[in-house]
Amino acid sequence: MTNKRTLSTAETQPENGLPGVARVRPMILVVLLTVQITAILALPMPPGQLAAALAAVTTLAVLQVRHFRGTARRSRWLTPGFLAAEGLATYLPLLAMGAVWPGMGGLFAASLLLVVCGPAGWALFAAVIASLFAAAMALHLGVYDASNAAVASAADALIIFGAFRLASVLRHAQGARTEAAQLAVVRERVRFARDLHDLLSYSLTAITLRAELTRRLVSSDPATASDELRDVVDIARHAVAEVRQVADGYRNLSLAHEVAGAASLLASADIAAHVDMNCGVLPDKVDNVLAMVLRELITNVLRHSSAQNCWITVEQGDDQVTMSLANDGVPRATATHRAGGGLENLASRLEIIDGALNATVRGDRRFCVCVEIAIKADELVGARHQRT
Repeated sequence: MTNKRTLSTAETQPENGLPGVARVRPMILVVLLTVQITAILALPMPPGQLAAALAAVTTLAVLQVRHFRGTARRSRWLTPGFLAAEGLATYLPLLAMGAVWPGMGGLFAASLLLVVCGPAGWALFAAVIASLFAAAMALHLGVYDASNAAVASAADALIIFGAFRLASVLRHAQGARTEAAQLAVVRERVRFARDLHDLLSYSLTAITLRAELTRRLVSSDPATASDELRDVVDIARHAVAEVRQVADGYRNLSLAHEVAGAASLLASADIAAHVDMNCGVLPDKVDNVLAMVLRELITNVLRHSSAQNCWITVEQGDDQVTMSLANDGVPRATATHRAGGGLENLASRLEIIDGALNATVRGDRRFCVCVEIAIKADELVGARHQRT
C-alpha cells in the first residue's frame, strides 16, 4: 500500500526536470491518434458514422491530454467524471451506430490503468478489451475484425501506460540521484567535522599542557622551558598539516607514533604512562583508526579525569587486535559509564571496519575503554608486503 501511495504521489509531481519524457508522451498520443484516424478513414462508413467516429476519437484524445496534464491540479471528484466521459466517447459510437475501428478502446483502457491501481485496474482493462471483442462479434464483423479492434486497443493502452510509468520511474531515479548527492554532502560534512574534532582536540590539549608547563619552567629552568616551547611549535605545525589533510580527504596516522606521543603528553601532565604494545604490522585502515581512537581517549583522560596513572595496552592475536586504555582518575561518585559524543564518534569509526568499543568502570575504580577489531590473515600479509 505504501509503494502505491508513493508512486501515485510521484506521478502528480511536475516534470520540469524531465523535458525528454514530457515531449515523448504527447508524441506517442499524436502517433496513436493518427493511426486511429487513418484506420477510421479506411473503413467503409457512412458520412454520419464517420463524423461520429472522428468526433469520438478527438474527444478521447483531449480527455487523455487533460488526464496527463491535470492530475495534480484536478479535484478528486473530477476523476470519475473524466473516466465517465471517456467511457461514453468510447462506447457511444459502438452502441448508437455500430462503428468499430482498431484501437477504439485503447485510450479509455489506458486511463483505467493509470487511475485505478493494482489488480482492479487490470481487471477493468481486461473488461474493456473483452467488451470490444464481444461487441464486434455481436455486430457480425467476424473474428478477424473483432480481434483486430481488441488487440489494437490493448496495444494502445499498454503503450500509453508504459510511457506514463516510464516517466514515473525516471522521476524516482532523478529523486534518488538528488537524494544520494545530498547524502554524500552530508556525509562529507560529518566526516570533516569528526576528523577536525578528533585532530584538533588532541593537538590543542597538547599545546595547552605544554604551554602551561613552559610557563611554570620559564623562570626556574629556562632551558627546559625552551625545549617545551619548541615542542609546542612542532605540535602546532603538525596540527596545521593534519587540518590540510582533512580538507583534502586524506589522512594516515601511525598507532606506534601516537602511542609514543601519548606517553610523552601524559608525562607532561604528570600522569604516569604504562605502555604495553605487543603487535606487529597492522593494515593501514586498522592502524589509522586505532591511532585516531587513541588520540580521542588520551584527550578525554586529560580533559575529564584526575588520573595519576594511565595504562595503554595493545595486543594482537591470530584474527583480531585489541587496544585498551585505563586510568585511575574516575570520580568516586561515578558508578557507570555515561555515553558521550566523543565515544559515540569513536564507535561510529570502528563500525566502518567491523570494530567494537566497550567502556566500563572496573571494580578497582579504573575507567577502561576496550577496542576490538577483527583482522583477516590476507590483510596482515598485504600490510607486511607494503611496509617492506
